[in-house]
Amino acid sequence: MLSDSPTPAAITLTDVTKRYGAFAAVSDLSLTVPAGEVLGFLGPNGAGKTTTIRLLLGFLRPSAGAVKLLGHDMADPAAALAARRQLGFVPDVAGLDPAATGLWLLDDLARVQRRPPLDRDRLLDALELRAPDLRRPMGRLSRGTRQKINLVQGMQHRPDLLILDEPTEGLDPLAKRALFTLLRDLHGRGATIFFSSHVLSEVEALCDRVALIRGGRLVAVDRIAELRSHMQRRVTVQFSGDPSAHEAALAALPAISGLTRTEERWHFLTGDLPAVLRLLASLPVADVAIEPPSLEDVFLQYYRPEAHHA
Repeated sequence: MLSDSPTPAAITLTDVTKRYGAFAAVSDLSLTVPAGEVLGFLGPNGAGKTTTIRLLLGFLRPSAGAVKLLGHDMADPAAALAARRQLGFVPDVAGLDPAATGLWLLDDLARVQRRPPLDRDRLLDALELRAPDLRRPMGRLSRGTRQKINLVQGMQHRPDLLILDEPTEGLDPLAKRALFTLLRDLHGRGATIFFSSHVLSEVEALCDRVALIRGGRLVAVDRIAELRSHMQRRVTVQFSGDPSAHEAALAALPAISGLTRTEERWHFLTGDLPAVLRLLASLPVADVAIEPPSLEDVFLQYYRPEAHHA
């Protein structure tokens, strides 16, 4: 008989705070990541990304609040163990034992996971890892090769939830492309992916939503398109005839900033695109380009020094 119970969220943080004395590394974090989502986790150095990941994994206990992975309360040792069997984690390679060989690492972590390494051969092939690489100590391998082995250990058991911390560090462009194909395949099988990175183009290409953290607090959690919709667009317009004839009309537009001219073209930012389009429809426009804000624009808006988002 089929169960009618809803699938639990892959990640649930409820009012999570982690203090070290008087210092709060993270404060009042509440975040839900539904099963099957790809979430990008962004923030500058010192924002609280690493602390949040350690809290998720149970490496740290919160000073307040609750953490659940795949419906398991990470404060309960037995539940946390059950969660880890379904979990894949790709940490910074600096934390891996430099004396261990790649093969020993893969076998040992498969034993810890208590799940067979179903996808190991496919991952090794996709990332072009050779048998000799796996027999050498990790400390004697290049950073890129160590990172490839690190990726294999995180995905070889086909996890239900994969947490990646800066996973493309040290990878060449071909290896990055192979990784993204593997991640899309894993997601296509229903896995949830928590992708922490500072490479905005990678997050934009892979993720459904992004969570932005600053000063230990979440400042935004939304779909990339929705975050963009609240931002200004960059407009470049060229008129037929004398370009200076329409400066006053452009300057009078609502929600406009940064109006400048280079030769025959006007450039500006606008937060009211319909007003711009109405005006341009009444003017002799020879050419126009309207650029949507990038994820980098969104990031900079939230992290510029004067930003004070709740």
